[in-house]
Amino acid sequence: MRNFVIMIHQELDIHLLMKKFILKSMGLFFFMLPQLKAFQYPSSIENITFYTENYPPANYIENDKLKGISVDTLKAIWKHLKLPEQKIFLVPWVRGYRFTLDKNNTALLTVSKTQAREGLFKWVGPFFSSTYVLIAKKSKNFNFSSLGQVFDHTVATVQGDISEISLQQVGFPSPNMATTSQLKQAFLMMQADRVDMIVVATHGFAHLATQLKFDVNEYEQVWVVNKKANYLAFNINTPDNVIETYQTAFDSIAKQRLSIKEHYKLSPADY
Repeated sequence: MRNFVIMIHQELDIHLLMKKFILKSMGLFFFMLPQLKAFQYPSSIENITFYTENYPPANYIENDKLKGISVDTLKAIWKHLKLPEQKIFLVPWVRGYRFTLDKNNTALLTVSKTQAREGLFKWVGPFFSSTYVLIAKKSKNFNFSSLGQVFDHTVATVQGDISEISLQQVGFPSPNMATTSQLKQAFLMMQADRVDMIVVATHGFAHLATQLKFDVNEYEQVWVVNKKANYLAFNINTPDNVIETYQTAFDSIAKQRLSIKEHYKLSPADY
């Protein structure tokens, strides 16, 4: 009987020791949890689908490789974060914009940040700025002194692009606007005299001239529309910690971002 009582006491002591050990282990785990989280990226950071359009020098295909100011900057962010490079889907602007607006875990590069768009996305950047202008053949001899005179002519635009939206905002007549899916198509319409002008970012037109090998001296700026800053736009439901992670990395690679802009010969006015 005495041995039986001793055995019960021993089992109780072991049970109490195990209970104390478990409680201490749980306490240590919850104490360390914030520190563990600090060294881990949010799980959703590697599950984002990225979209872009063909709009040099920001993003374009050359020798079957996607490149450009925006693309190279995003890759530099991934490298800084020690993230593997992810797939960037090249799609028409309207499609990429709609996908990023409607689908979780998506992002679009790059997007001009406007008052109307500000609450539709979450933003990282700015990557660079764009000065949007109307360009026409010099042979047209346009000399506009008022916006009303500009309205009397036709212009080709990229559908849904901020340049097209900017023209709409200043009241450009819709019947005089021809929409295309890519800048190259807009330019070819002007070159063939199907429209009088195109609306384009200054750096976009300079790069297009290099790509299509036409003489820029045959064309001229006839009106400045506006200037906008361009960002990496994430779906509005993207967790804030993902945005903060990307923005912090973006801020940390300032020297690389400057080198990328210089590499693509971006005008300092649009830095």
